[in-house]
Amino acid sequence: MPTLSPRWLAGALATLLALPALATDATLSKIQSSGTLTIGYRKDAAPLSYLDGNGHPIGYAIELCQLLATRIQSQLKLPALQVQYVPVTIAERFERIADGKIQLECADSTNTKTRRDMVGFGLTYYYAGARMLVRKDEAREQLSQMANARIAVIKGSTGEVIADRQPSARLVHVGSTDDGAKAVAEGRADAFVSDDIALIDQSRALKGALKVVGPRMSVEPLAPMVPRNAPDFQLLVSQAMKDMYRDGTARQVYRKWFEQPLPQRGYALDMPPDLLLNDTFRRPGAFVTDWTIL
Repeated sequence: MPTLSPRWLAGALATLLALPALATDATLSKIQSSGTLTIGYRKDAAPLSYLDGNGHPIGYAIELCQLLATRIQSQLKLPALQVQYVPVTIAERFERIADGKIQLECADSTNTKTRRDMVGFGLTYYYAGARMLVRKDEAREQLSQMANARIAVIKGSTGEVIADRQPSARLVHVGSTDDGAKAVAEGRADAFVSDDIALIDQSRALKGALKVVGPRMSVEPLAPMVPRNAPDFQLLVSQAMKDMYRDGTARQVYRKWFEQPLPQRGYALDMPPDLLLNDTFRRPGAFVTDWTIL
């Protein structure tokens, strides 16, 4: 067998690296052949994913995924990549990923070990924490104080797991963040447990009728979801996100949605990135500390 020279090997490697990315999983193959990327979004997960005045999805997660689509198109050397949006609920989001109705979910899903048995995730783009939303005259500020209370939760959410730690409370299941806030405002629930960022937005939207109380009860890395059996697509998404973090693009997008007035909302959240997210922007990686209840 002839010996291959280092120069020949280097040239062969350069040629391979110059070739368009080739799909070896079904998800990436479908995107390449159809020229379409289907993104799932939530209608009521501001500022990550919600609707503008024309019913179009907007938000921090949505804009990051739009930029992801542009980078995926470039990496795959596609002449065009059409993006289609599909609304999903918290209850159906995993099924829509698993059955191929969407290839990317861009909203407020927490990356947990249990969920990684069903789906894959890109890099973390926000660290949320569960807190409580209560009426402005409510004196109780801790879950431990909510004995015999009615606590609104979204079925299938991490908030439901946390609220269940108060054994004497009665859980009131709601279908969305808007429904949870409305249940508290109308007196059908004493508190609503969910991601703090969603609760802060609801409190601002309702102009102080409700307030967010208590410390964070969890650390939850929110990330885009991808199909579990799509390693090449997941790698492509993760690498594109690393590039956006390193070149400062993600930090600019964050500033738009968390530190400036929100489109359609008329107020700013005034929330700079916390230490965890700052570190992720500086040193992006796929590793996450599994969802932690504090």
